[in-house]
Order: sequence, then C-alpha cells, then structure tokens
Amino acid sequence: MADDLSKEQLQPEHPDRKTGYERILTDPAPPWFVELYPGGDGTGFLEKLDRHSILFHRRSASQLVVSFDNIANANDLSFAREPWGWKFFRDEGWSHMGVFARTKAWYRDPEILTYFEGKAAAGFFNGFDRVVFAGASMGGFGALTFSQLVPGAHVIAFNPQTTLDERLVPWETRYRFGRVQDWDLPLSDAAQTVGAAGRAYVFYDPFFDLDRKQVERLQGDNVLLLKTWFSNHFAAPMLRKLDILKPVMLGAMDGTLEPEGFYKMMRARRRLPLYMRGIESMAGDRHDALVRQARQRFRRLRRSAMAAASDAS
Repeated sequence: MADDLSKEQLQPEHPDRKTGYERILTDPAPPWFVELYPGGDGTGFLEKLDRHSILFHRRSASQLVVSFDNIANANDLSFAREPWGWKFFRDEGWSHMGVFARTKAWYRDPEILTYFEGKAAAGFFNGFDRVVFAGASMGGFGALTFSQLVPGAHVIAFNPQTTLDERLVPWETRYRFGRVQDWDLPLSDAAQTVGAAGRAYVFYDPFFDLDRKQVERLQGDNVLLLKTWFSNHFAAPMLRKLDILKPVMLGAMDGTLEPEGFYKMMRARRRLPLYMRGIESMAGDRHDALVRQARQRFRRLRRSAMAAASDAS
C-alpha cells in the first residue's frame, strides 16, 4: 500500500496517509515499544479495546502507577504516542499501566469499566505493595473514580473534573462532548468514589472558578486540595516550570507530601512571569497600588535569582 503513495502523501498531515501501516513507515517507534517488542528487555503487554488501549510495563512489585490520558491526547494517532507520565514512571523504575483514550468520552464506556473491574476481581492490583492512580483533567477524573476499585490506593489529580453529569454540576459549561455521555454508568462521580482512596492529592487554581467548583465537591480527611495559584487549567505545567514537579510527584506517590512542604516549594512561583501576569490580570483594575508592589517584588526576586545563577556558573 505504501508503494502507491508519494513522498508527500506519506507526510503525517497529509489526508491520504490514513492507515497505521502507512504511519509506521515514517514515524519513529515509541520508546515504550523498545521494552516490549519481541527482542526487548521489558515485560508487559499492550491490550487494545474498541475505544481504549492499555499498556502495561512490569518493572517493580513495590509500586504500580495507573495513569489516564487527558483530552489533549485523545485524537493523537501517531505511532510514537506515549501514555501520560510514561517517561517519568519509567525513569523511577515503577510498574506502569497507562490507559490510552481514543475518544473524549471521560471513560464513560462499558468496555473500559468492565476491563478494570475484571482486573480488580482477578487480583491484578494485589500483586503490588502500593498502587497510585494519576492523571490530569479528564485523566484526573479517571484517576479519582477508577481508584475506587483498589481501596487504599493513592490518587494524584491535576485540574480534575469530579463529574460532567449535568444533574450534579449544572454550572459546568465546558466539554460538550463529555457532558452528553452516559453518566448513569458506574464510577461517574468522584465525590462518591474519593472516600475509598488512601490519600487523594488534587492540584488546582482557586482563581479558575470552574476547576475550583469541581474540586470543592471532594470532601474527606483523605483529600488534600493543593492550590496552584494563577496556573489556570495547567497546574502540572506550572509545577514543571518551577522545577518542583518531580519532588511533588515523589512525595504524593508514597503519601508523604504535606501541604506545608508543598507550599514551601510553591514559594518559587513568585519569580514566575506566569504568576505575575495572573496577578495583573485579576487585580490590575481594582488594586493598582498592590499590583505595583507585587511587580516591584517580582523584579527584585528575578534579579536576585539571576544573580545567584550567575554566581553559581
């Protein structure tokens, strides 16, 4: 089939390049494939369902991370696609089950529910000392809800939705395709499932109203709502910019991350241009004097950080 296509037609964006066979002729193999192809050193499997795929790497019996795609990845048909967080989990040597989504349906599909229910019933998750469910946005919803099938598992969720059931969150105006899914299926409301978690770490911007209203539905002594001010719907990218995503994730993985330590690390946000722009956007018209003071402090901190970096080099 590829012999019938021109070089231009084999480019990733060309409409004639339709099949997976044609894509793998030019796309590089995904890094996870290096472990699992017949000559690879890894152990695991890729299981393909109708609207989801599950990739599993067995590395350590002490820790399993189960991650869920967000909507940004749902339409990615590239051969090199990776599960959410794959490289980080690989580098830490943890076993990893990554759920690929081929639709923006918030995992409201009997096939993926049946799959996880079957794995739980078969004792698959019992083979690991610690299990953590993780994801962002749609993936955060998946982590919060599916974790109920493994009581005591920790959860790490960045900017999650708790549900898109319009009967429960009539004020939610985003994600039209997700809102029309079948919300009568099991595991449809994280406010009901989060109680089964060990610790649930939820990162969100309190100034982003829709995210705030979603996560405030989560109640319980095991729930830690951690503020990432002025990150909008991008808490994880902000932590990455601050170079604190790794220590935050490591602490959340083993359940040792506490609010005091998190907010101490978050003090670095005061040097982040994104943070200053957020202050200006929110308070510029109402608190001009305070914004000027914040801007002056921001410049001092930036100069101090640049000087320290110069001295270190």
